[in-house]
Amino acid sequence: SKVVNGSGGGATLLKDPELIYQGAKAMRAAVPSHLPVTVKVRLGWDSGDRKFEIADAVQQAGASELVVHGRTKAQGYRAEHIDWQAIGEIRQRLTIPVIANGEIWDWQSAQACMATSGCDAVMIGRGALNIPNLSRVVKYNEPRMPWPEVVTLLQKYTRLEKQGDTGLYHVARIKQWLGYLRKEYIEAIELFQSIRALNRSSEIARAIQAIKI
Repeated sequence: SKVVNGSGGGATLLKDPELIYQGAKAMRAAVPSHLPVTVKVRLGWDSGDRKFEIADAVQQAGASELVVHGRTKAQGYRAEHIDWQAIGEIRQRLTIPVIANGEIWDWQSAQACMATSGCDAVMIGRGALNIPNLSRVVKYNEPRMPWPEVVTLLQKYTRLEKQGDTGLYHVARIKQWLGYLRKEYIEAIELFQSIRALNRSSEIARAIQAIKI
């Protein structure tokens, strides 16, 4: 986020591999030795030129494994910039496990990522908002979750809204989630249109709870 990066945290650390090393080393020292310390990074801030420095810093700090997102911070989430091969280059360099991340949307993309990077495992992210059971789709090639089960999850989410929330966060997040679901479920398109103009979390909750499954 802009707030985190603006205060020198988050992806801003990619500009300073030494600081990554110091942070990961401090975490390793603070955590009991039987517990793993894992680190997730991108390929760099605005280029991948320092990707090996970044990866080396993590390993030398004593991290148990490294997750690499195959884009720089500047590249955001643009699909055309995903670089699984660069993840593979890092994997070949390190002795700790390297897990690939980025553009994992289904079983096929996970298989393609592992084939290109040589990694034995992947981390899923936004794809789990498209397909709630994506972890099992990726691991076992299971079918995507049926729409009635997705509705059950949506209904549960509306019931779990935290007390004291103004409603604005909940409204934005439920609409964002439906925005992702529309990419996989045609039913989500109609549902999104039906709540799009609603601005109160209570109204959205009633609309979702009223869905017949």
